[in-house]
Amino acid sequence: MFLISNDSWNVKRTKEKGCGVFAKKGILAGTVIGDYLGKVVHLADYDPNNEKGMYLMYFTDQAFIYPDITKPGIHLLNHSCRPNCWIYVYHGHMLFFALRNIDAGEELTISYLLSPKDDTCNPCTHICKCKSAHCTGTMHLPQKKYTMWQQFKNEERKKTKTVKFVIGKNLCKLTGYPKRIPYSPMYDVMCRA
Repeated sequence: MFLISNDSWNVKRTKEKGCGVFAKKGILAGTVIGDYLGKVVHLADYDPNNEKGMYLMYFTDQAFIYPDITKPGIHLLNHSCRPNCWIYVYHGHMLFFALRNIDAGEELTISYLLSPKDDTCNPCTHICKCKSAHCTGTMHLPQKKYTMWQQFKNEERKKTKTVKFVIGKNLCKLTGYPKRIPYSPMYDVMCRA
């Protein structure tokens, strides 16, 4: 679910990555862009290596969020090795926000923060097509960055309440959302090449 106004973004097709979300006007660093909402599901119910699995968002150790892919939403943000958006855990929800100022016409991107590649991802379909100067060619993080991200995420989760949820039901939107996200040095660490 987008939390910025409809005149701030649009969805359009890209050459190699399917649909993407683009800024219609400038978005300031720290601006909350959206909440990753959808049905709360067990990972076992979805194959993370097929196209539908690419839309899964980690929610808890037991559950993932699967969005309504028939509607536009922040699940359409494509992966980049040098993203301009990031994730902030807020009351158990995964909020996407602008990591830096984003110019009009620029694609909004996020790191998918996939675990390091292993034998379960064979054949691996998580090929990065971001074409940034720092592209690693994969959506999988190296072990060191993944460990750092997991530690940071776990610490952030301790600072916030987890919302009540039911497997098989949609995650309810919050009654209120912040407009901006505070800076954290972790964002710089994770986004450096």
